[in-house]
Amino acid sequence: MRRSMKTGVVVLAVLASAMVAGCEDSKAKISALTSKNESLMMQNKDYQDQIAELEDYTRQLKEDSAGKDKLLAEQSREISALRAAPAKTVAAPAPAGGWERGKFGDKITVGSDILFSPGRATLRASGRRALDRIASELTGRYAELPVRVYGYTDSDPIRKSRKLWKDNLDLSSNRAMAVVRYLIKRGVPKDSIESIGMGDSNPVSSNSSRAGKARNRRVEIVVVKIGD
Repeated sequence: MRRSMKTGVVVLAVLASAMVAGCEDSKAKISALTSKNESLMMQNKDYQDQIAELEDYTRQLKEDSAGKDKLLAEQSREISALRAAPAKTVAAPAPAGGWERGKFGDKITVGSDILFSPGRATLRASGRRALDRIASELTGRYAELPVRVYGYTDSDPIRKSRKLWKDNLDLSSNRAMAVVRYLIKRGVPKDSIESIGMGDSNPVSSNSSRAGKARNRRVEIVVVKIGD
């Protein structure tokens, strides 16, 4: 009887020990599962945050793309409208004060009869007054632009002033130089102005009449367009 009781006690002790061990093992498993679950929940939250960021980025890209498409469409319409519109050209205003627009630039012409006595290359008072006004233009609105002074004569050969000039080319060259020297005195930079004698070439009128010859005896002052 006593042996049976001892055996039962031993069995109960073993069972109790097993139950305690099993309970502790379950607690450990539960704790591990709880920890793993919390870790998974944190990972899931990170994934959700990343998904939200990606969705915001995607939405922003779509909005930017839509804005660019709209801008491109507007620019395309403007270009089409400009191409369809008739071309309009605005003529540059004609130069004032006796100046005219020529092939190589703005030009003013002064008759040699105003500038010089017949057969001479010394400036008269009337010529100096005319050049004073021109000098103010050259140092004003035409400042820093290159200037060319062309001297011209009529077709009559040199007779009375043969001792002074070899021919009309010689006379026209000296007259152009006289004008250049005076304009330099009046403030035109010497490095920007040059004289050219043309003789009786390039007449603007027929030399068969006195009026035509008078027109051909002239000095042309040209402000050269940049790039020419």
